Amino acid sequence: MSDRIQHPGASRRLRKGYHIDLSDLHAQCEANYHRLMRLFPGYEQQTRCAFEAGDAQIELEVTARDRYTTDMRLRYQGAIVQPGSASALDLRLYHDARMAEVVHCKTSRRFEARYRYPNPEMLQRDEKFQQNRFAAELMEFCLNNGRSTDAPLQGTEPR
Repeated sequence: MSDRIQHPGASRRLRKGYHIDLSDLHAQCEANYHRLMRLFPGYEQQTRCAFEAGDAQIELEVTARDRYTTDMRLRYQGAIVQPGSASALDLRLYHDARMAEVVHCKTSRRFEARYRYPNPEMLQRDEKFQQNRFAAELMEFCLNNGRSTDAPLQGTEPR
């Protein structure tokens, strides 16, 4: 039998913590880019498009255009229509990499790749991945069940 010597930081290194899975995040962002291209193929010439899917209303609006990136706001609201109650996700499309990521949510600031847990805002360790997955599910729902409409969401004004 051999005696193992414990080093002072060994227990910290052995603990399993959250590690960013970049390949999963990148795959999600690539799939989101392709979903956006299917939902809003005319984003270069138009500034907005809107959809209805069941009781949900979804709107995509181009907020900034640059050579290699496009910023979009994805607004959504459910069956209960209250002025100003629409929620929004800000997306950045990276055209050279063919990726789209959520960079901001109406209820929070810019997302970090990971958070310590617990934290004052009670954000999950993988908040960025969860927001990108939510955007994917919302776009997929719109692709499968949506129909195009030109009506802006109630409580929002075109810019």
